Amino acid sequence: MRHRRRTHRLGCKTAHRKAMLGNMVTSLLKHGRIVTTVPRAKEVRRVADKMVTLAKRSSLHARRQAFSVIRDRKVVSKLFDKWGQEFSDRNGGYTRIVRIGPRRGDAAMMSIVELVTDSLEKPRPQRKPQKIASAESVIPQAAPPEPSVDKPESMKEEDGPAEETQISEEASVAEAGIVEEKSATGVEAVGEEASEKSEVTGNKTSEVDVDSKEGEVKEGGRDVETDKT
Repeated sequence: MRHRRRTHRLGCKTAHRKAMLGNMVTSLLKHGRIVTTVPRAKEVRRVADKMVTLAKRSSLHARRQAFSVIRDRKVVSKLFDKWGQEFSDRNGGYTRIVRIGPRRGDAAMMSIVELVTDSLEKPRPQRKPQKIASAESVIPQAAPPEPSVDKPESMKEEDGPAEETQISEEASVAEAGIVEEKSATGVEAVGEEASEKSEVTGNKTSEVDVDSKEGEVKEGGRDVETDKT
């Protein structure tokens, strides 16, 4: 029974476990993130948070306590100079664990342990500047002329016969109208000529009749005179 046992053995002896966790914390503080299994990541997080808490004290005793776990002087100096100042405004939660799926081979659940470098302050949404309506925008402007688009040769070839037929139809309609006007004017002219001819012939016939009647009267007088003689 595991009464009051807070440490996980992780399948190894005490000395092995301490050395392993020390090496993993050193790599985490040096590179910022490591990949390991989920049970080991949870134990590394406990030790790493303690190291960051010591770095925030920035005292000689704290440095000696960090040296008992981290055996690299450069990493210890980086811990106190960089990470201690960066996490000065954060109260706990210096690391995060992100699961990435099972490992190929033994299907052990793998995870990423990384230091949280995001700022606590949420970025404020930037307001868009309001546009001031100018006089030019209020006054309606005339629409710009549409650009002339050149038709491709295929479209021109297709439009050619249709335009020619349309032009020929319009020409034929115009010619038909001209012919009708000419025929109407010709009929009117023929009618006028016929009326003039009829009047002339009527006048001539009336003159001939008068002359014939006068000749008959003269001949009748001559016959009467001859009878008297």
